[in-house]
Amino acid sequence: MSGDERTNRTMSRRNLLGACATAGTVGLAGCTSGPLTAEKTVTREYDSTGVSKLDARAINGDVAIRDEQRETVHVEGKKQATDEDGLDLVTLRDEQAGERLSLTVSTEDSGFLALDSPRLRMDLTLTVPEGLQISAKTMNGAIDIETTDAERISADTTNGDVSISLAAASDIEANSTNGDVSISLPTTAEPSVSFETTNGAVDVSGVEPVSMRSDSETGETAGNGTHQVTVSTTSGDLSIRGESG
Repeated sequence: MSGDERTNRTMSRRNLLGACATAGTVGLAGCTSGPLTAEKTVTREYDSTGVSKLDARAINGDVAIRDEQRETVHVEGKKQATDEDGLDLVTLRDEQAGERLSLTVSTEDSGFLALDSPRLRMDLTLTVPEGLQISAKTMNGAIDIETTDAERISADTTNGDVSISLAAASDIEANSTNGDVSISLPTTAEPSVSFETTNGAVDVSGVEPVSMRSDSETGETAGNGTHQVTVSTTSGDLSIRGESG
């Protein structure tokens, strides 16, 4: 295919996307049908020297983070779209400012992606050094974080479950509008737990002693609360489990 042909093809597709976006929600149905049959995996490697904070941001896709003894941040991004041209619209951007490394999934047509969420997707899998402050956020997707020695963890998703597993106690903030939050801590963690849920149950076991406070300031209090665990859900359950090492 010549350069002119590819340019015309891309322009035609973007014109179609624009027409879909302006058609509104009802008209969008005709533009959004079709499975995500096109896939592509991209990998990145970042020097972690001087990095103490990591931000991972997706829109439509899962975010999985693991830490280990290493000196780099390894990223694997799995793109999905209805066709090959759609894959070109999804990119992974990086920015390092001071001690913070930010990795963000973006698209050339943000309006299209916001309206047509099932059509473009990128799942992120990160392998990072131990001891970082980790922040993960996605709109439509699950967040799964497993660490041995993270300094602090923040996880935020609109539609998806949050799963956090720690080998060593850490401060945690987890939020999900539509999804369950599951947290696994060492039995010696002694966390101070603050939770808020509109439609969901709270189950805490295996962590003794524990300090708990709900949004209405009811519950039980015990222990010294050496680490803070703050959880908010609208429609989802909260589960905290103590696991022996």
